[in-house]
Amino acid sequence: MIAPAQADSTTAEATTFRFSTGGAVCLATPESPHWSSGAADRRILFKTRVTCDSTYPSVTVRIKGRLERGPLIGPKYIAATSDQTQVIKKGQTATFYTPQIGGAQVSEPDWYTGTVTGQITAPVPGNIDDGRSKTVEVR
Repeated sequence: MIAPAQADSTTAEATTFRFSTGGAVCLATPESPHWSSGAADRRILFKTRVTCDSTYPSVTVRIKGRLERGPLIGPKYIAATSDQTQVIKKGQTATFYTPQIGGAQVSEPDWYTGTVTGQITAPVPGNIDDGRSKTVEVR
């Protein structure tokens, strides 16, 4: 069952967003939804790339993603979600996928937007921020 999304988007451009805690800053960029090239089955996903700089050797980052289905302007529906945590070493980049393997997958062409929230959860919990990809037609 497809659930209604919480907000409409009028943003045509992707956003890079920042979240931090004392001594650590991460930048996250959700990429546009697209057909997966690495999966055996044909499915739609988006990736969020997260890079962190820190006074710590590594930080733990939690990214929650939503693949929203619907037009650029107008109602959107949550087609799939993800909730992942990764340890990111200082100066390195990690990739988070929505939807997650094993979760609900999406394979119907339409207009899609990727939305994410991000937070450093360790060594010290930080602020939560969010961003979104471009809204694109996946054919």
